[in-house]
Amino acid sequence: MKQFSSPTYRLFITLLMVFIHQNTFGQWMRSTVEYSTHLRDHRSINSPALMRLEKGRDILALPLHEESQFVKVWDYQTGKRGFVLSKELVYIDTLAKADLFVPNFQGQIHRKEALLHIENIEEYSIIVEIDQYPYEIAPYKEIKLALPEGQHGIWAYRDGALPFWGDIELKDSSEYIIQIKTTEDEDVIMADIQPVEHVVDTVIVENRYEKTLTFLPKIKIDTTKIVDNKHPQDLEMAQTPFDIRGYVKLNGLYDFHGLARTGGFPPYDIPVGEDNILNPGFYLSARQSRLGISSNILTDQGYIKLFIELDFVGGGNALDYVRLRHAYVQYGYLTVGQTWTTFTDLYSTPLTVDNEGPSSSSSTRQGVIRYEKKVGNNNNEFAISLETPTRNFSDTIAIDQRQLWPDLASRYKITLPRGQIQAAGLFRILSQHNPDDNVISKVGYGLMISGKNSFKDKHKIYYQIIGGRGVTRYVSAFSSYNLDAVASPTNDIYIPFSAGGYFTYEYYFKQNLFINFVNGVSWIDNAEWQPDNTFEKSYYTSANLFWFPFDRCRTGVSIVQGERFNKDGQRGSAWRFQMYIRYDI
Repeated sequence: MKQFSSPTYRLFITLLMVFIHQNTFGQWMRSTVEYSTHLRDHRSINSPALMRLEKGRDILALPLHEESQFVKVWDYQTGKRGFVLSKELVYIDTLAKADLFVPNFQGQIHRKEALLHIENIEEYSIIVEIDQYPYEIAPYKEIKLALPEGQHGIWAYRDGALPFWGDIELKDSSEYIIQIKTTEDEDVIMADIQPVEHVVDTVIVENRYEKTLTFLPKIKIDTTKIVDNKHPQDLEMAQTPFDIRGYVKLNGLYDFHGLARTGGFPPYDIPVGEDNILNPGFYLSARQSRLGISSNILTDQGYIKLFIELDFVGGGNALDYVRLRHAYVQYGYLTVGQTWTTFTDLYSTPLTVDNEGPSSSSSTRQGVIRYEKKVGNNNNEFAISLETPTRNFSDTIAIDQRQLWPDLASRYKITLPRGQIQAAGLFRILSQHNPDDNVISKVGYGLMISGKNSFKDKHKIYYQIIGGRGVTRYVSAFSSYNLDAVASPTNDIYIPFSAGGYFTYEYYFKQNLFINFVNGVSWIDNAEWQPDNTFEKSYYTSANLFWFPFDRCRTGVSIVQGERFNKDGQRGSAWRFQMYIRYDI
């Protein structure tokens, strides 16, 4: 690999090299706000204020000339650009321009342009501008560009990090790979480049025998007479490229107490009392493998993001049927389709070998119409949605399964320097037809507090508390057991209060080697008239060790233990050893 500079330390010094600002006009410079001021909109110095900049804030400035009253600035922590009075800034140093140098190598495969692969090897999305045209590159993804020979300008940036900028000289018929990364403290973006060398070998084929080929006459077909049978709802011809993602995942486990479900560890299924006996068994399958299709569709109104994801966990434990996980489109702040409910917090969900994670977590996928947007100056998030109102009852009374009203879910996430905390709410109206064909409706509701925090890069904690009435289908421990409401002896419906939560500690030995410990509890309030063997509470504990030996490969092993308690106090426990090996596409 050829780098455009020496080791990381020298690159960092180069990027922050101190110059006298009078001699560096026309280059981006690091500046500090000397007085509390306002950042004006970039369209005009007289535009409304975008945000208030507190004294001491570090920003980038582009001075025009010494007499400029206003200078163009970039608050790289939030991504906002605009104008600030020149006298309210103190220039610190120049954001030095770098030259990406590659050896004078020209490939043997001739083409009329150069090929440029840009790889993002960070866990954050990064914007890369080539000749002022921006491309957003998702974490651990790459784009491929065909560019003309000659010099090209390049910018690489994201919120919260000093950007990289410079020039690259491309040769005709050559191919290059640029890797975008950050320094160890993730506050300066870097770039490495290397050429891809293609060699064409000459192959000589000797004819050892002669063979006579007879060509049949062509069949003439009038293509204008071909019939095309098409329903109005059939697929149209593709007009946009798409990406395929996914992975092959081998999941293996050894059960000590004979739990039937292999996709997760549900404490609800643990036998209690005399039925809680050793019943070991081994299982191995790749049903959890996934395949997804995504595309950014360009329309006259902007880009529409499309995503569809499938796995093979449909059809119960013994049948490898295809199952739809996600199918949605996203346009701006609006998401429509099937995906994760708004009443969840994916960021605070720990990684576990158990595919469903902590039994008390909220991880439901269903139909949603969601409005979601970042707000404030710290990337806080707000979302509100209408969602599938599926209701699970434990009775066998003939009921119209369609609910009268959709579920209403909302959440607000506060971004912290080393983590986040979120509050989410859920409002439901549960309805059923009783034997007299009268509709009975009752209100359900839920509240969830969750978060994640990091300490010194080696320690992380995850936590979540959830509670409410009629919300069991949103909780992993209860989602498949029809516990949202129960038909009462008086032909009414009883909506139990349920609660749960988990806490996880995670420790990193290395970036690709870490361990975590998960503890969770789930509880349901029972009515006096319910049977003694009714589920009351459960505990979930797991220890997970992960090793990512190389790019696109993940391995993990875990020990999972759970306990179930019934209304009458009877209990049962179960143990499971589990592992997986995963290769990403």
